[in-house]
Amino acid sequence: MNRTRRIGLSGGAAVMVAVGSALIAVSGTAPGLANPALQAVRVLPAPPSENPLLLAQAEVAPVQAPVSYAADQADRGKQDYEDNCTECHGEDLNGGLLGGAPLKGLSFEEKYAKGAPAGMLFEIMSATMPPNAPGRYSASTYADLMAYILKRNGFRQGAPLPSDVDALYELIMEK
Repeated sequence: MNRTRRIGLSGGAAVMVAVGSALIAVSGTAPGLANPALQAVRVLPAPPSENPLLLAQAEVAPVQAPVSYAADQADRGKQDYEDNCTECHGEDLNGGLLGGAPLKGLSFEEKYAKGAPAGMLFEIMSATMPPNAPGRYSASTYADLMAYILKRNGFRQGAPLPSDVDALYELIMEK
């Protein structure tokens, strides 16, 4: 009579037993395994709290929260925008005299406001703007400019927008 036993294993032991179980399932027996009662052992993974592999994956998986900005950031960003960006992107952010891309409206929302990581917009801004000197501003200035753009597009005010690109990739652009 074959019996099924439940064994809770963690980490590498569960992987080793799973590989052995796969050999048993494929071949009907494991090499060197003469006891048929042992062939019916069913291995269950350890609960996540006891499994170091799952705990490590949980620590690596980014928590994605909606992007937000602080009011003072948007205010600083407005001033920087008026001083440096209006000529290309327009006062209303819909494109200016020199043909800069719209930073507001349907085109912008299709690109960024439907769950894109906030880091994507930040990297595009800091790598390409201003066209005559990309990357000229500090990370905090780019964050202020982005906060102003977010405000003008109806995103939520709240926690300050980080100026660290890795932190921005943990935020999603959703209204």
